[in-house]
Amino acid sequence: MKKIILVLCILCCLIIPAAGGAGISASLSSGGSSPDTPTENISVYLSGAHAAVDERDWTGALLITTRGLAYYPDSADLLCLQGYTYRKMGQYEKSLELVSKGILLNPKPVRYANRGYGYLALGNYTAALADAETGLSLDNSYTTNYGVKALALSGLGRNSEALGTSEQGLARDPGSAHYWHVEGRILAATGNCTGAREALEKSLALDPGYSLPYPGFTGAGEDLFALNTTCTPAKAQALPAPTKAAFGGIAVIGILCVFLAVGMRK
Repeated sequence: MKKIILVLCILCCLIIPAAGGAGISASLSSGGSSPDTPTENISVYLSGAHAAVDERDWTGALLITTRGLAYYPDSADLLCLQGYTYRKMGQYEKSLELVSKGILLNPKPVRYANRGYGYLALGNYTAALADAETGLSLDNSYTTNYGVKALALSGLGRNSEALGTSEQGLARDPGSAHYWHVEGRILAATGNCTGAREALEKSLALDPGYSLPYPGFTGAGEDLFALNTTCTPAKAQALPAPTKAAFGGIAVIGILCVFLAVGMRK
């Protein structure tokens, strides 16, 4: 009898753990509580993050991309979306770090523009210009990089080039409130206050509340309001002052004229 009881106990010890193991496997296969198993397909995280960005819900976008990256750490899309979100929140260094990782995984024009605006926010115009030009070399029909390039050139003091770049962007996307805003800023920097006013008014008419590239970038309405104090009209180039040699030449001509006049009277 004792032998029978001992055998039954051994069998129970073997059967119960097996049943428990089957339950854990089932939980993992259904995407349960394991941190190594995605609870959703990556498309769910991407669509959710895009929806949050469209609503300018930066906290929501950050939360969704953080969850997604926990399961898909090598997703260039999620990395760049989170980098974009950090830029909009004013955390530029973190933004650059994430977008740079995304570019290494899969370089695209939009990602160079994304990082370029981060560099602009930090005042690194040389790096922003390099990113814009790389983005345009990949696809010059992606117009956002014209905006980055124009602002970078203007930041470097190369306003005539900046204006030409801005106009290239507007030629491709004349309905962009942002590009008209950029045009207005550059025209103001060149001293064309009338043109700047017209461009900023055009931007406001198209979209008075478009999403600014980063928190420190003033809106078209603010720039228009400040135009009278920030824009110095370009002055016509003054004629050079006469040199001593010129004065001498004028004196000689005057003396000759006097002699001629006297001679004619005789």
